[in-house]
Amino acid sequence: MNTGKQLLEAARNHIGEKYVYGAIVPFENSDYKGPWDCAEFISWIVYQGTGIKIGIRGKEAYTGYWAKDAAAFCRKITINEASQTYGAILFRPPGYKGIKIGHIAFSDGKGGTVEAKSAKEGVCESTIKGRQWEYGFLINGVDYETNLKTVADYHYPSLNFYVKSPAMKHALVEEAKKKLSKLNLYHGSINEIYDSETAKAVVNYQNMKGLVVDGALGRDTLRSLKVRQYTTVEKSMIWFKQNFEMKIKEKLTGTPFDFHLIMAIAYQETGYVWSKMIGKTTLADLLMCCTGDTLDAPNRSAFPKDKAALLAHTDGDKMFLIAREALKNVGRWEAVYKKLYDTQPDKFCHGYGIFQYDLQFFKTNPGFFLNKEWGNIDKVIEMAVNELKAAQNRIPSYRGKNKLTMIEQIYVAIAYNKGTADVTKDFKQGYRNDAGKYYGEMIYEYYLLSAAL
Repeated sequence: MNTGKQLLEAARNHIGEKYVYGAIVPFENSDYKGPWDCAEFISWIVYQGTGIKIGIRGKEAYTGYWAKDAAAFCRKITINEASQTYGAILFRPPGYKGIKIGHIAFSDGKGGTVEAKSAKEGVCESTIKGRQWEYGFLINGVDYETNLKTVADYHYPSLNFYVKSPAMKHALVEEAKKKLSKLNLYHGSINEIYDSETAKAVVNYQNMKGLVVDGALGRDTLRSLKVRQYTTVEKSMIWFKQNFEMKIKEKLTGTPFDFHLIMAIAYQETGYVWSKMIGKTTLADLLMCCTGDTLDAPNRSAFPKDKAALLAHTDGDKMFLIAREALKNVGRWEAVYKKLYDTQPDKFCHGYGIFQYDLQFFKTNPGFFLNKEWGNIDKVIEMAVNELKAAQNRIPSYRGKNKLTMIEQIYVAIAYNKGTADVTKDFKQGYRNDAGKYYGEMIYEYYLLSAAL
């Protein structure tokens, strides 16, 4: 046996067999039918198929041994590459991201796995998505086939809690602690902190329910505990909060605005693109790709109306090249922008940064654009707050107010978007999307979502 597909098929022949954590496997016995632990299963299949002992010491296989043996026997690949490769190995070493227990599985080349997963599921087919993996392996001397029809789109799960420093904090953790406490598995403080005592309780719960025992509070454990699961928008907002809340609150000191307004604006302006990038690229790249708005005359009246207007301005030629590059970058994540870049050489981006600072300000603040400062999160937060202050002053009845209600903040956001706001009317003001919803309505909706988190 010398192909990945053959290893995969050999593994499939054992689907339905029993899983026992820490099981000892007779590696020389070709007729063995379980029970299995995850590492024993993969090591046995590999040894039976290739004659190579990987991850084995004496009678025991262990993911820690796999981590040590990989350099000599394997080639490391990404999880996305492994997800497209029949029989590739998916791997999480013990200790990765604070998760004490490692895990190992075969990729089915279609975004799924074949593995000895847990006491509840045994040897089974499962999924790659939504679980914590670090990298993949290809075993030296084994021929592998790639399935290019599989869309490789793996990213770290956004709601996966484990012991780390500083401690992870979240409302989901607090809710899970309450559930574990009722089961008499957790006896500590009920709060949002995921600590070692919480992890021990999670391990005991996972053992009790036959789940993957890793001490991490992830998708399957949350579902089993019946802890609330979040929507895609909410998960994106949680990520935004975890990454930027402290910086934003610092910039908001002494203003009448709160974090939820900033969150709502950030999601309304560019959430459609940065939410797709979470866990798939660096934070620096994510910030640089938050560009958009390619409308030109007759659909745009502000400077620059089109390429000619931009080129006619001082350093307009430099700015056009930067604006084209910005369109190319956002096109990596948004098909509409990619098509514009590929087919319309005069198109370029007018909006820059998470909060979409408009290119009309190139006339008064050229350095921001020429120096690509929209990649500086501190800078863009500061500028967004300053724009909100200016928008507040454009509403006569709000000028000089040190405190604003939620409703008043929504009207300021409308003025931020369209220049002014009529506070005697409802939120159907500002930009209107293809679904017929107005900017004010969407900011209100996202504000409430943020506040609920």
